[in-house]
Amino acid sequence: MFPIVIIGMGPGNPELLTLAAKNALEEADVILFDCMPDDTLLKTFQFKGEIIAIDKKPDPTAMLAAMEEHYRAGKKVCRLKPGDALIFNGTGKEIRALKAKGIDFRLIPGITASCAAVNIFAVPITEMDESDVSVNFVYHDNETNHQQLKDLAGILKYGSTIHIYFADTDCIGRIAEIITSAGVTPDMSVVVASRISAKDETSVKTTLGKVEATLRSLDMKRPMLFIVGKYVEILSKKQIIPLDNLLINKLSN
Repeated sequence: MFPIVIIGMGPGNPELLTLAAKNALEEADVILFDCMPDDTLLKTFQFKGEIIAIDKKPDPTAMLAAMEEHYRAGKKVCRLKPGDALIFNGTGKEIRALKAKGIDFRLIPGITASCAAVNIFAVPITEMDESDVSVNFVYHDNETNHQQLKDLAGILKYGSTIHIYFADTDCIGRIAEIITSAGVTPDMSVVVASRISAKDETSVKTTLGKVEATLRSLDMKRPMLFIVGKYVEILSKKQIIPLDNLLINKLSN
């Protein structure tokens, strides 16, 4: 039997799909996903395999059942994951379950949204001999998560960088409040990246103290990534620069 191939498909841009992932998808008989991949990716390559969307809401075991069914039927199965398969995607539970069932699998790494964002927008996140830590964090609106972020915010005092994945603009004020409550000054640099790797990708540089007002004055689309750190800035031209109350659009094509 062929091993199930679990693929990190990157942030969505077809050009950022790895060659290993593309090769595996071209050979697949069945391509499974539950988190909608960027339509552009599937339309660009038009893979020959049957593409099946699995809805796990009514049945959390549906994806595992589908993988097992097609695997035992002798098909070449690919399972898509956004970004990288093992970062914030619940893949750990899936591969433990596959291993327990004696189902062979392999993983192909993908480019995470944070990795793509800092390169696309040219955002320095580390500095030689000064900043040696860069951390990914997913924001959830609960007390445990808030305390984790507050504890983590202490590293910002040493020049480190935190990448925060968040759902919408409504929570950005709370995120800034938590970080400043840990002793981080409101003038700490912040970059917010929007629609990473898509055609309408953009970013804005501001500060902790101004980030909520800045985002509320802009029409930045989800998903967004909040990057905070001493050395954070945008060196590419793909940004919106807030200047007092005037927004100067600096988007490049």
